Amino acid sequence: MTDKQIQAAKRLLNEKHYGDGPYTKDNEIVPWDEEDNILMEELSCRDMINSILIYSGPEACKPGLYRYERYLKPYTVNAGWHKGLISVERLAELIEEQKADFAKAKTGWCDFTDSEGGSYKYCQWADEQ
Repeated sequence: MTDKQIQAAKRLLNEKHYGDGPYTKDNEIVPWDEEDNILMEELSCRDMINSILIYSGPEACKPGLYRYERYLKPYTVNAGWHKGLISVERLAELIEEQKADFAKAKTGWCDFTDSEGGSYKYCQWADEQ
């Protein structure tokens, strides 16, 4: 999924549960169910995978590596301090799906430098080209 697709899916979920969309009846808030909780967790995980791909490349999304362990493992079930909702197998599927979309994207360094001298990368997804 590209960034646009992830943000659109998150927006629909929030509309469904917080009353801003076509899913609500009589302004009632729809409670989150397990399926929607897992979907939101997967969307957030895809965001993190994309960030790792953009800044560190596809090789950084392998188990045992710092970025994987530090940023992706918490999304998995029984990860410790964060009660993740995604199985290890599903995380591997998400990584492969994101790698496939990332392979069609263009990345580079922005001209912008923040007040601390930090530089940022951009990603232009295939659906934005």
